[in-house]
Amino acid sequence: MKRFSLFLLAVLFSMSAALANNGDQGYHIRVKMDNYAETQLVLGFYYGEKTYVKDTADLGPDGYFTFTADTLLPCGVYLLVTKPDNNFIQFLLSATEQRFTIQTDVKDSVNKMKFKGSDDNQRFYEYLQFLGKMRPEADSMRAQLTRVKSNPADSLRLTNKLADLDKQVKKLQSDLVTKYPGSMTAKIVKSSIDPEPPAFTGDEKEINIKRYYWYKAHYFDNIDVDDPCMLHGPVLHNKIDQYVNKVTPQHPDSLNISIDQILGRMKPNSENFKYYLIHFLNFYAKSNIVGMDGCYVHIVKKYYATNLAPWTKKEDLEKIIDNANRLEPILIGKIAPNITVFDRNNQPHALWDVDADYTVLFFWAPDCGHCKKAAPFMVDFAKAYQNRGVKVFAVCTATGEKAGECWKGVEEKGFTDDLFMNMQDPFLRSRYKTLYDVQTTPQIFILDRKHEILMKRISAEELNKVMDQVIKFQEDKKKKG
Repeated sequence: MKRFSLFLLAVLFSMSAALANNGDQGYHIRVKMDNYAETQLVLGFYYGEKTYVKDTADLGPDGYFTFTADTLLPCGVYLLVTKPDNNFIQFLLSATEQRFTIQTDVKDSVNKMKFKGSDDNQRFYEYLQFLGKMRPEADSMRAQLTRVKSNPADSLRLTNKLADLDKQVKKLQSDLVTKYPGSMTAKIVKSSIDPEPPAFTGDEKEINIKRYYWYKAHYFDNIDVDDPCMLHGPVLHNKIDQYVNKVTPQHPDSLNISIDQILGRMKPNSENFKYYLIHFLNFYAKSNIVGMDGCYVHIVKKYYATNLAPWTKKEDLEKIIDNANRLEPILIGKIAPNITVFDRNNQPHALWDVDADYTVLFFWAPDCGHCKKAAPFMVDFAKAYQNRGVKVFAVCTATGEKAGECWKGVEEKGFTDDLFMNMQDPFLRSRYKTLYDVQTTPQIFILDRKHEILMKRISAEELNKVMDQVIKFQEDKKKKG
């Protein structure tokens, strides 16, 4: 049995239930649980990355828990959740088999599992039982291999035995997929099989590169990402998460291609498309990783701004698009918007006129507690990098009657004019708050000589480390280019 990690007491089945097929019979699932002392059993379901509660059944006088309704459930993998520990037992629910009986023992649910009226589930558990028998034998052989490394004959014998076990598993998997295409068992089993790459030629580095690109291109060969049955199961989200966050290089350009590839495999009006479009939007909207707002902007521009998210309320859609429009000009790789601000003598200075290999654009406020903590780090940074082609263009964000506090803050924080280019814009003529989305302070951007944004949203504590990495990267880039 496994642990039910998200046990909600409310029935959260909104999007799934809307897509359930209506039928004259509906679903009718009877469950007998040996060695289970409780009088209630919960029916749970997967939806994307989470699990929810669908129904609760009381123990009947016949010794069975019965879950029933006059409509069919969405196909997928469902959960029998036991009280009080919230452990669970999984079973399959296809579009056609939703009236059956389950009997098992909570102390040995896999080996004691029996079904009446569901050939698909019976096959699935026979497969699990087979794997359960093979696993201890394989683990024993692997343990023996570590002990006989110095004996080539024994190593070869054990390696061959492991290969034979692997062949038996692959044959069973192939048989299930071939004999029962379209069944839930076949879908689950097939999704667990990694596509076999061809033999590549070249040196080790070339082979590894070829294998990677082949693997990435064929990653989803054995799973239909637009299958609603897979959305209601534990496999699909893990596969997609692995592809996006492990297989794909963590750079917005690469991530955007992978996101488009995944969504491109789904019909624009399908439940899976809707779920994953919302998932990606929220994931990158909440991301604290520098540069990932590039993914958010891409998703909004390509999908939300082109009417591919018609379920979104008009007011929400306007906010989403407005947010993307504000972020787009200050994405990493963009040329920083030019602003003209003023020194203590009210003389104008344009950001683009700064003559330096690197400009650190620093927005701060006199009454900002975080700015006070950041100040000594910024001073140390300015001292350390003033002879390395770096200038700090510091813009105080106090406006109106409080604008005079800027120069008092400059003195208090040690932002001397030999270290900082101290500026302000008391009447916001430059619109820097809008152009740079300055909603909180401090805000730090690193620009190159061409005023391209190299990094942003950096903490003052990390600025030295990040600046070193930026300089090294740019120097290496020049050497290669």
